[in-house]
Amino acid sequence: MSPLRVLLTGFEPFGGEPVNPSERLVHALARGAPPDARVRLAAVVLPVDRRAMPPALARALRQHRPDVVLGVGQATGRTGVDLESVAHNRIDFRGERDNGGHAALGEPLLEGAPARLLSRLPLRDLAAELRAHGLPVRVSRDAGRHLCNALLFELLARHPRLPSAFVHVPLLPSQAAGRARGEPSLPESVSRACLLALLEELAQRLPARPAPRPARSRAGA
Repeated sequence: MSPLRVLLTGFEPFGGEPVNPSERLVHALARGAPPDARVRLAAVVLPVDRRAMPPALARALRQHRPDVVLGVGQATGRTGVDLESVAHNRIDFRGERDNGGHAALGEPLLEGAPARLLSRLPLRDLAAELRAHGLPVRVSRDAGRHLCNALLFELLARHPRLPSAFVHVPLLPSQAAGRARGEPSLPESVSRACLLALLEELAQRLPARPAPRPARSRAGA
């Protein structure tokens, strides 16, 4: 049986932050030992740029041909790890600009698409299983209207047969201390433990697709 091919996506730092916990987490997970022998991980860090993010995601999907995509992003104000169950067909930067200098004023992400799309993964069951192991994981129905939500909507709208989910992780303690606004945070080790446990659960629940056959050479034909 081929291993479950999981594509992890994180985001580069934005909003003046020196780090993004999602970038650190997906790199650490992909570099470390697989959480399960049935899982093969690949990681890509996406630009915080509404124009550049979709083609960067498309390139990663073509390169890695995943069985499941697990997006990870930073969420200010969250106290635990949230599994996002709903993607909304809106993008709104609330007066700010992304790293590419682009604004977003609440327009649809994809004209003619539904107002919202739901993840096909059993997120409530997954969250309950992880909470039973003492991990701070819950299901959220509000992925915001920034690029985290845009990524999940892109996956669900354009790749409906590809199991996909998005995970929001809180600020790192160092980030929260630097902002000095009393915002909640979570140690990187705890967020990493949540993601590892989630990957193990996915390996048990999702079948891997057959590995693609190598292209046949025409030499001597």
